[in-house]
Amino acid sequence: MKLIRADGHRVCLVRTSSGVHAIDNACPHEGYGLTQGSLDGELLTCQWHNWKFRVSDGECVQGEEAVPVHDVDIDETGAVRVTINRPDPVTLIPKLMDSLRRGIERNYIGQVSRDVVRLLQAGADPAELVLQAVAHGAPRAEDGWGHSIASATDCLAMVELYDGDERALPIVQAIAGIAEVERFRPPNEPPPPADPSEADLETFRAAVDREDLARAQALLRAAIARGDGPAQLVPWFSALVADHHLSYGHGAIYGQKAFELLDGIGWEHADLVLTNLVPTIVYGTREDTLPYMRPFMKALGALDLDELAAVAVEPDWDGAEALVDVMLAGDRTAPVAAVEAALRAGAGVDRVLDCAVVAVSIRMLRYDISGERVFDDDFGWLDITHGLTYAHAARWHHARSVQAGTGTTADLLRLVMFTVFQAHWTGRHEWHTSVGVVEQPGPLDPDLAVAGELLQRESLLDGTSAFIVAAHAVKTSRAASREALRIGSSLPLDATLRFMRAPKLERFVAATVARSIDFLNGRIQRD
Repeated sequence: MKLIRADGHRVCLVRTSSGVHAIDNACPHEGYGLTQGSLDGELLTCQWHNWKFRVSDGECVQGEEAVPVHDVDIDETGAVRVTINRPDPVTLIPKLMDSLRRGIERNYIGQVSRDVVRLLQAGADPAELVLQAVAHGAPRAEDGWGHSIASATDCLAMVELYDGDERALPIVQAIAGIAEVERFRPPNEPPPPADPSEADLETFRAAVDREDLARAQALLRAAIARGDGPAQLVPWFSALVADHHLSYGHGAIYGQKAFELLDGIGWEHADLVLTNLVPTIVYGTREDTLPYMRPFMKALGALDLDELAAVAVEPDWDGAEALVDVMLAGDRTAPVAAVEAALRAGAGVDRVLDCAVVAVSIRMLRYDISGERVFDDDFGWLDITHGLTYAHAARWHHARSVQAGTGTTADLLRLVMFTVFQAHWTGRHEWHTSVGVVEQPGPLDPDLAVAGELLQRESLLDGTSAFIVAAHAVKTSRAASREALRIGSSLPLDATLRFMRAPKLERFVAATVARSIDFLNGRIQRD
């Protein structure tokens, strides 16, 4: 083996019994020189991490990725000439896409990262790269897709915060979550589309309510196949997530992320994204049916939501501070009456949601992080963050309804009430312990837009080790950035920054063992 330079390129020139071969000197794993490796016949081993390559064609026989090969000519005098292969992007992109898909399937993040950078340099569309992971993960998700694809949606949106090769960071973070969560799972086959004449909102809604997954998916696929677009199908999903306080707010959040993802990758992938989301909603926990929500649901059931939805918004409503105080207090039914009074006084949906965002932000700023180590209490950082992302999702569903000309409906008002309940319920740890001292980590930047961008960038810098926590950092930073601009305050940004930088549980093994011991000894969790 010999290191040479050809056309400014470092090449490992190798002579074996089959001839003279030229491959990149840099091992594709971490760039170590292959001429420092060992040669055994046709097999070259990089000594640094034991990757092995066939020198005749660069094939990787142990490791993740082949090494590029170059053309070699030997003239009659024995002079060796190496011609560097520089593939045309038109032919390079399909090959790199194949390599990217293989990396996703095997969760080879190093290969994924290198391929993403190469594809960006070749002019590939970032949305097309994220789509490769979505196409792999969405059909393989167990009981419907969840945090991994939701997080990928936000990561794709964050690409606009970066330039050039640096765009690879949010793209690879988007791909990495899906590759990790869905590795080696088989794809789920959806049912064929139903008769398009049967596909309407109420039929779809009824199928979901009775947990008839196959029927619900078939109806949705029929609607997509007949050409229904976001204008027709956003109301379907808004209605579903308003029927129940679904999975601690995940239903509304994932509905929002599904349509935002399709804004990024194209509506032609609606069948892939939406059909595989349906199981998440069908099988989601209907928390409004559980004992801990009965007082709230009884109070909510006494309201005429249609009448409340018709109340006009008053520009001079000034009851925000009082409404936040109720959400931060301990009475489990008071928020219903307080929100009803606010709506009747002209607060409108958006300002009620503003109050929920403020209340949850205060909770996050005063959360006593010693609670993370109270293993017999099913509560932690992630529970509080859902109050913020849920309110943000409800705002999205309401905004889409307003854009469509439907306005505030009873269904959407019920969803708003659920987010108010959640904002209040994030205080249950405080009710059993004490209210912590408000801690503010300091402003990222006085300009809210800039501070929001800095917060989102920080969420991508691997400040957490467990994917589930990283996913919450990403989606909360994105929601906080938008909500800060909406309410004109850094409060959501400060709260999210404290969450991201604070000590927190990530693996949940010790907590799960503690709760298993409690369960098997007849002790129940408190609420």
